[in-house]
Amino acid sequence: MKKVVILGAFDRYNYGDNLMPILFEFFLREYYPGFFNSYHLEFSALTDSDLSKYRAKKTVAMSKVFDGRLDDIQAVISIGGEVLCASSSGLFFHMNHSKRFVKFVKLLKWKRFSFLADIVCKKFYKLPWEYPYIPQKLEPHIKVGFNTVGGGVSRNALEPYIHSVRARLSEADYLSVRDKRTEGSLKTFCSPEVFPDSAIVMAHFVNDEFLEKESGARINELKNEDYICFQAAPEKVGASYYECKEVLRSLSEQYGLKVILCPIGYASGHDDIEFLREVGKLSAGEFEILDDLNVWEIMSVIRYSKAFIGTSLHGVITALSFSIPHVGVNRRVAKLDRFLADWSLGPSARCYSVLEIPDIFESVVNVNKAHFCAHSEHLIELGLKNNHRLVQALGLDNQKAPA
Repeated sequence: MKKVVILGAFDRYNYGDNLMPILFEFFLREYYPGFFNSYHLEFSALTDSDLSKYRAKKTVAMSKVFDGRLDDIQAVISIGGEVLCASSSGLFFHMNHSKRFVKFVKLLKWKRFSFLADIVCKKFYKLPWEYPYIPQKLEPHIKVGFNTVGGGVSRNALEPYIHSVRARLSEADYLSVRDKRTEGSLKTFCSPEVFPDSAIVMAHFVNDEFLEKESGARINELKNEDYICFQAAPEKVGASYYECKEVLRSLSEQYGLKVILCPIGYASGHDDIEFLREVGKLSAGEFEILDDLNVWEIMSVIRYSKAFIGTSLHGVITALSFSIPHVGVNRRVAKLDRFLADWSLGPSARCYSVLEIPDIFESVVNVNKAHFCAHSEHLIELGLKNNHRLVQALGLDNQKAPA
């Protein structure tokens, strides 16, 4: 049986990265059940990993997947994330490594030897190519697809790999990107499809019964409570612990809502939990902080909230999919701000500073519910359409489900 390799940053615990391959498998099982009679999925990342306790997929290191004969590989699909600007040394800092090695790679980057840092990290991971999640077509029979990827392809960032990366993208059998910002960085050498992030389909596949089964007792209790879900990555939030605490307390008092602090990014470089703990301490126990959640519990906390506020792109995408009012934090988080501009609606179609949130919160939560639900359904349909186009372009649609 041949395999289809699903490629991405699935070997670190980060909600969005872990969620995308799961949802793509759900899609195949619903719409192309016969696919699994001919192929099996292999999930691959920089390293071997087992994050199954968080309900994430186990991964096989790229060095093993692409080593030796490739006759058994039918297709390689790169799924989501900021993969277009993710060098091996950049990805290295989101993984757990010895402090000495991290210090060495940081020194190379600081001394402006990024090219050398990339070489070191590429050799460390035994990667078949630089920019790991932009796969090369290693054999003529292997189809290559990109599923709503993000990031940018600029000459300054990618030298000396710019020509190789552009060729890989231009030669792909299918290429979709998740926002116009990414499209703009590619349009001089290829013409990608533009669709919302592939995770937008989650509300189609995940119902309340499933979430209840996959969640612990405290998470299930939240369904009966009225609360704001707040998340923040320390390097992205653009506000102090105190400012966040004051704004959240003000919203809580004005709207009669509890505050739930929910970390979404656990990978190195995201570290939501550290920031949220400090905000929680300042609230003197007024805010509840959650931790050690699996991907379905994170989804559940957002899905049952009265509003989501955060810096996480996939936190916002979860809210959009389930028609939950949402506020993206900090306009300097370009990928979040541009995604909202392209795909959200009303006052939520941009990011705000933490201090601006009280001024716009009422208009966010009072959005027309029927209009919002119709908009979410439209985005989900676009997400499904993108997946169908990908499967068909790679020739994997021979065993489609009966109508």
